[in-house]
Amino acid sequence: MTCAIHLPGPGESFTVELLEPREWYHIYCTEDHPNTATTFNRGWGKTRFAPIKQADGSQVHTYYAASTIRCAMLESVLHDVSLDPPGVFEVNRLPDFHLATLALDVDIEAVTFHTPFLPRLKLSRTMLIESHAACYPQTAAWAEAAFQQRPGAAAIKYGARRDDEGNCIMLYEQRIPPTPFRVMDDRPLSSPDLRKQFLALVRQLGISEI
Repeated sequence: MTCAIHLPGPGESFTVELLEPREWYHIYCTEDHPNTATTFNRGWGKTRFAPIKQADGSQVHTYYAASTIRCAMLESVLHDVSLDPPGVFEVNRLPDFHLATLALDVDIEAVTFHTPFLPRLKLSRTMLIESHAACYPQTAAWAEAAFQQRPGAAAIKYGARRDDEGNCIMLYEQRIPPTPFRVMDDRPLSSPDLRKQFLALVRQLGISEI
């Protein structure tokens, strides 16, 4: 598969903005790692914007959050489940997923990958946000360049791939205070109200339950 995205140069025109004060939602999985609501990813796995490295070659520790519960569900639990045609989800996995509600307690600057600011980088949303997983090495290269070229920024912000009403952030642990956010709530998705909300979304999308 050919990825129609060029690699970043050494002096890209990244735009930096303050994260707006709001609640954020983080879904983590305990299936393969002993994660908690405050666990940062230290380099395992591949996502659109990680893993990335610091100038000395060490891993940047990353943490994803979304602006709504629905967005968090779509971007994490259902990230790899096909929507066209609708795929399948194993409902018995729900106890392994936990939803944390967060309040950011500090001002955090973020490099924005929202659509209006991509033309300055000769990018488009299709290239950076909507590309397939096979292009993650290229999209992560842009996240790494944003980290290295904007040393005052402690996050990336962008519009969610699977929910165009939602926004996402990815925090860098090395650039934020030891306690940058408060965990206001932390429950498994198997909790009755969250299970009901998740299964309602799955059924709206036509995804099969097994």
